[in-house]
Amino acid sequence: MEQECAKITKVILPAVRATVAQTMNNEYGWTQEKIAKELGVVQVAVSKYLNNKYSKDVQKVAETIKTKGIDKVIAKELKNGKTPKEITTIIDSACIDIMNEIVI
Repeated sequence: MEQECAKITKVILPAVRATVAQTMNNEYGWTQEKIAKELGVVQVAVSKYLNNKYSKDVQKVAETIKTKGIDKVIAKELKNGKTPKEITTIIDSACIDIMNEIVI
């Protein structure tokens, strides 16, 4: 059985980042470079997120994130200029909520 922290780093966090990246790009027109900077990832990762190039487990969790609207909440906070620390706190909370809800 995989440890909980491994689930967060391998599946949940990438799913959160992917859905937020898609929302930022689709709804706010942000570039891959700007999204990468705000999420603290490289531009290549954002490209993969926007082109749905990630595992089936990440896809499954991403669907749940979209259904719950978590991506829109985080994207709105990014757009409104929350600090990286504030965004990290929001993402951490989302990861914990998702982990308690999803079996992966």
